[in-house]
Amino acid sequence: MGYVEKLLSKNEKIMASARQHWTTLAITFIINLFVAIVLIVLAIVLGNQSFTQDKSSILRFVPPILLILLVVPVARFGWDWLQWWAEEYLVTSHRVIQTEGIINKRTKDSSLEKVNDIVLTQSFFGRILGYGELEIITGSDEGVNRLHRLANPVKFKTALLDQKVALGHDQAGEQVRSIPSGGPETEDDPLKRIADLDNLRKSGALSDGEYQTAKAKLLSKL
Repeated sequence: MGYVEKLLSKNEKIMASARQHWTTLAITFIINLFVAIVLIVLAIVLGNQSFTQDKSSILRFVPPILLILLVVPVARFGWDWLQWWAEEYLVTSHRVIQTEGIINKRTKDSSLEKVNDIVLTQSFFGRILGYGELEIITGSDEGVNRLHRLANPVKFKTALLDQKVALGHDQAGEQVRSIPSGGPETEDDPLKRIADLDNLRKSGALSDGEYQTAKAKLLSKL
């Protein structure tokens, strides 16, 4: 079982996952590649010069040292790649999860119930290459979760919205089922129950169809 799977609660499922776009690694790749090329060229040039020098010259030790230093840019890019791979964004059946870190893990999540709005920003190149910035505006203390240079942001946003709608339907169904079918309050004052249902419908907790079904049941008791 992976680290992310351990974060899930009972019956919670992963609906979508994404990482930052591969272009996030472009700058560090170019820099480390340039350093590697410079070290290789210097090793070749100084290696050729060492043949014209006395064998006791310290120059002959320089090319092997440069080749050893070649490990540094390679290792640096490998570390950056691991950090990129460790940062993952998930939409589950209950929340949005952001996890990062290789050795020390950091996880931030927001309940789908608290997601108020989603803002997607894509530049010209972002639309061509398939990345963008997603801002998830929530009712939590931090307010906004920003997912920078997200790969396939439209697909991720759609999955988030679909799951939020599905969660809303589930909650509305639970509320309808929780309305007592009998008991003194329902039998004595069904009009009050209808008014309560109407308030739930106006707040978006109930759909029109669910409201009409529950209303019909109460009216049949009049």
